[in-house]
Amino acid sequence: MRKSLALLVMLSLSACNLTAQQQSGVVGATAGGLLGSAVGKGKNKTAAVIGGTILGGIIGMGVHNQPPNRNVVTNCEQYESAGERASCERGASERNRAEQRQKENAAYNCARYGKCTSKM
Repeated sequence: MRKSLALLVMLSLSACNLTAQQQSGVVGATAGGLLGSAVGKGKNKTAAVIGGTILGGIIGMGVHNQPPNRNVVTNCEQYESAGERASCERGASERNRAEQRQKENAAYNCARYGKCTSKM
């Protein structure tokens, strides 16, 4: 019964206009509450549910709080010769510069002409 109720709550919240971080928090809190309910016994069951809900929500929201990985992972190590590896790394570097130029141009156009787009 409790699992069905938790699933119903999660499905009903999925229709809300929540960010990905908020959705992760709701899922984490629900999972934490269910886990606390399963683990807790007697008088401590309520505390276990509350603690599980809080910790699950914090952990769930924390998943999306991680800064994006700015290090480009390349497979340049697969090349045996130094020349091939250098060319691979140069290509990855050029790709990073092109992405940065696009972001800077978008910011400039937003400020200069009011042509603002969502963040990349």
